[in-house]
Amino acid sequence: MKKLITHMRAENERGQALVLLALAFIGLAAFIGLAVDSGILFANVGHLRRAVDSASLAAANQFREGRTPAQLSAMAEEFLQLNGLSPSGVVAKICDLAVPDDPLDPNDGPGGSYDDPNLCPGGTNPPSGPDAIRKFVRVEAQLPVNFAFLPIIGWDSVTIQANAISEAASLDLVLVVDTSASMAFDLCKDGIDNDDDGTIDDCGMQISGVSTVPPVPEYDPVRCNYNRTGAGGWPPPDGNDHGPEPDGDPEDDCHPFEEVRAATKGLLSRMYFPYDRMALVTYASVENVDVSLQNGTDCEVLEDALGVNDVCLPTEPEPDGMQVSIEPGNPPPPVCNPFTGDPRGCTNTNTADGLTEAGNQFGYYTREEAVWVVILLSDGAANAKRISADVGDPNSWLCPGSTFVQPFCRDPWAATRHAFGDGDYDADDAARDAADFVGCDATTPAADCTGTGQGAVIFSIGLGDLMINSTACDASYGGSCEPDLGESLLRFVAAVGDDGDPATDPCNTIGTGNSCGNYYFSPTGSGLLKVFEAIASRIFTRITH
Repeated sequence: MKKLITHMRAENERGQALVLLALAFIGLAAFIGLAVDSGILFANVGHLRRAVDSASLAAANQFREGRTPAQLSAMAEEFLQLNGLSPSGVVAKICDLAVPDDPLDPNDGPGGSYDDPNLCPGGTNPPSGPDAIRKFVRVEAQLPVNFAFLPIIGWDSVTIQANAISEAASLDLVLVVDTSASMAFDLCKDGIDNDDDGTIDDCGMQISGVSTVPPVPEYDPVRCNYNRTGAGGWPPPDGNDHGPEPDGDPEDDCHPFEEVRAATKGLLSRMYFPYDRMALVTYASVENVDVSLQNGTDCEVLEDALGVNDVCLPTEPEPDGMQVSIEPGNPPPPVCNPFTGDPRGCTNTNTADGLTEAGNQFGYYTREEAVWVVILLSDGAANAKRISADVGDPNSWLCPGSTFVQPFCRDPWAATRHAFGDGDYDADDAARDAADFVGCDATTPAADCTGTGQGAVIFSIGLGDLMINSTACDASYGGSCEPDLGESLLRFVAAVGDDGDPATDPCNTIGTGNSCGNYYFSPTGSGLLKVFEAIASRIFTRITH
């Protein structure tokens, strides 16, 4: 009997072991399944996060180009699909300031499907608080993940989601335009039939279809401006009479200034307001802020200031906008008479003050997160610089020694840079110092900088033959007279503006009359459109996570 009881106990124990072993295998399979499905889940989470990060960066780049939120969302979804995913609920959200065409449309504008108030200043839309609007893009996406083992217990899949915020750099751009008298009627002397009428350099002006007057000279920009906008007899009754061109001849309508306008129109169309800001500074003998960065988010204001149309409102008529300066004439004759009197105040290319005012814009209306860019356009060397506010006083103008002959108020060795306080410090030296102020670093300037600066990126554009072949020299000048002094200055400005270091000049080995680095040369106004387009494509985008 004892043996029988022992045998039965052994059989029972063997049966219990089988049950325990079966349960162990089930548990082991569950752990393996959980590990495998967890790996699948985490692999998809990582894949989705990386793909959404990349999609948000791509969306930010497209935001720079002015794409709509719907276009950004479609692009983000396509980008995720190219990464091998099949996401759902993909949407790109911004601080959506758009005014919907249909007030009942839930997609566009504040409160719409693409609007994220958290991306707006103050966390509200419309934005609140003093902060500027920034180009934030949030990309959100969902992805269903199918499990391999968990369906055994009824858990087939789970939906994961990810989002990422990227920022395209907002632009604070200051356009600095030389409006000196030489910007008018340069084409009347270029030996080209610019209006294709069979006659070279025929810049006469017909008034009211009756009389013909001689070509408008450089020293008469008042007539040049009138010829572009005026109507009726000469002189205009109020100096600001609007109407059609008197004779319809494009060759005598303030060239190359008209091409300058057309090129700036292309630049304006590339800005994305109100996320970007654009200021306009013009200069001849004195500088003027036509539009400050503070007001530079209003496209219509800039359109009016530039004198262009069809950028903001397609039916808006073209206003006067910026014009060729009526200077010289400050102070008036006989003081401002280069042949019988004192040239101080008569010269009219004050590049130094134009650049200085551009740099001041970043100080007055600072926006640290923006990319700071200055574009300088000029057609000649610097020859004027104010040293006090009284522009009617000859002593208010910088003029070293007694350099009262051509090229006026430049030291005898113009290409040699002098420090402020040196007796030969002239307008060219002042312009180079101003370039340092705009382009050198604000904290650790390069060794060749004259001091700290704003750290802005600078592009410079040299327009016309006077940049490289100036003949403005009197026989009695007594010193050097570099024909390419204008280009030499603008290349220096570009050298400072490409990396904040005046000593690193990509143009050192490049011959005159060629574009290099951040400097662009355009022999005629017709080439400016391509130049501005090239610069716009190089204004880089900064992305933050």
